[in-house]
Amino acid sequence: MSTRTKSILIYVGGIVTGIILTFAFFFFVALGNSNGTPSDKNVVLFEKPQQEINVKSFEVMQVLPDGSALATVEDISNIGMVVLFLADEEVSYYDDQKINVPTGKRVMQIGTYKYVTRSEMEKTVPIVEIMD
Repeated sequence: MSTRTKSILIYVGGIVTGIILTFAFFFFVALGNSNGTPSDKNVVLFEKPQQEINVKSFEVMQVLPDGSALATVEDISNIGMVVLFLADEEVSYYDDQKINVPTGKRVMQIGTYKYVTRSEMEKTVPIVEIMD
């Protein structure tokens, strides 16, 4: 094999390697920047439910890519409070959905969720579940 052929093969091999490494780098960067989805590092679940949150209705303000929903409290006593309902195979959430707590059930905090708002503020909100 001539020196010129070896040089061309080394050059093409370098370009292909560079392209593969670039795609691998961007893949791992994108994997680490999954904003808005409850990942393991953003969700802390308690062993058993902690405190009861005394509210009767919520309004979904945003559904996250995994199906979880950020919702605001509609009751006067806690107006403006934001909570997270975890994704559930039996329930499908949508924006502006009203979630009413049935009579005889209560809202319990089962964990916390940290996220970054569009204004770059870190927020921590309770993860809630409607229970008997």
